[in-house]
Amino acid sequence: MKKICFLILLLVAPMVYAQTTREDLQKDKIRMLANYAPYGKPSMKQTPAPKGYKPFYISHYARHGSRHLISNSAYHYLIPLMEKAEKEGQLTDLGKTMLERVRKGYAHAKGKGGELSLLGGMQHEQTARRMYKKYPQVFRKDNIVTAYASYVDRSRQSMEHFCAELRRMNPKLQISEYSGKEYSYFVRPGHDSIGYESGSKAVKRRAERMEDSLKHTVNISDRIFKNPKFVTDNKKKHYLVAHSFHEIYKSMYSLPEVGLDFNVFTDDELFTYFKMFNINWMERTYVIPGEPPFYKRAYATLKNMISLADEAIRQGRDGATLRFGHDTFVMPLAYVLGMDGCAEFSPREEDWEESYKYFVAADIVPMAANVQMIFYKNKKGGDILVKFLLQEKEKHVPVKTDMWPYYRWSDVKDYYMNLMEKVSPIEYVNPDKPATPDDKEINT
Repeated sequence: MKKICFLILLLVAPMVYAQTTREDLQKDKIRMLANYAPYGKPSMKQTPAPKGYKPFYISHYARHGSRHLISNSAYHYLIPLMEKAEKEGQLTDLGKTMLERVRKGYAHAKGKGGELSLLGGMQHEQTARRMYKKYPQVFRKDNIVTAYASYVDRSRQSMEHFCAELRRMNPKLQISEYSGKEYSYFVRPGHDSIGYESGSKAVKRRAERMEDSLKHTVNISDRIFKNPKFVTDNKKKHYLVAHSFHEIYKSMYSLPEVGLDFNVFTDDELFTYFKMFNINWMERTYVIPGEPPFYKRAYATLKNMISLADEAIRQGRDGATLRFGHDTFVMPLAYVLGMDGCAEFSPREEDWEESYKYFVAADIVPMAANVQMIFYKNKKGGDILVKFLLQEKEKHVPVKTDMWPYYRWSDVKDYYMNLMEKVSPIEYVNPDKPATPDDKEINT
């Protein structure tokens, strides 16, 4: 059955989903920011449910909202070098302007590494408001709403903003909020039990080499320094000067109140960085065929979503389960669900630079990214239905249905439980043993 569904997807995908072109991206440069893209403004328009069906339960997983740079290393790299160049008369006019902006940016960022920004809190409030307005039946006063966040402050704060907005919409709503390492097994599951397969490290290394190769091609030193040799004379690297500016440039989209423009790049250079980060998101979330299958950690989150949905259905309980974590868990979840735009990746190295034609990281993991499963029931009985949303947009998954975007929950549950049982017979998470913190994973 799984092979049949897979073949059907391959056959219909080219007809249903248009490829992204470079021209599309040039018209919408925010989509080239990968995981630094701010959350968009989804349409409130939704496909009406079949007659007699009403929403009663929501299962949700979200990334934290927009944040400051995790580290201020980009500022630490640029400021001493540029200040020395200023003293020696080596800054161009653009360089002088950019040094002033770098100083102002650092003054705002200092001591705030990884913190949720003002925009980040607003993003979750706005999502909560839209959710409440679209599905008011889910948030009646006697319904049960439970929220969980990772132990990282920006995720906890995102949860608080989201839940506070729901309470503003309905002051009588009862919401329980939890945050801590004891919830890691489904909010940010580890992959300690998932083994490497033969040759899998080599695939990952090839992707990393391609990322580095693209990064090394961008050189803006002649725009900042009168003599670009000033960079190497001071034991710095041209590509790191450019990369540091690009890190700050991306971060400003999360901090609109700062009001500084750090775009010193040509369209070609921005596109090069976009390709690099797009490959990076395939590589770092292990979705390239042949890589270590660490995307399977998302099975823990999916099992939790299935289990709690079944519990709500069994108990006849209306409400919602909300989860707040990180982009490195949103993307594997979207991948194991098989959502369009995050389902098919090529094992061929020669295809990776053009991966954007079928996958754009910013569409999957923008700031405040979220996956929602909306459940419907009919008072007259019958099947429980569910639909899948990514960034509040209705999505296809590889489960048979004759009423898209609605699927029978029994079909959905059977498909994913069979998938996880066949592909992953090992239980990859242990609720009694919190996942080991990994800064490279949570610093996203």
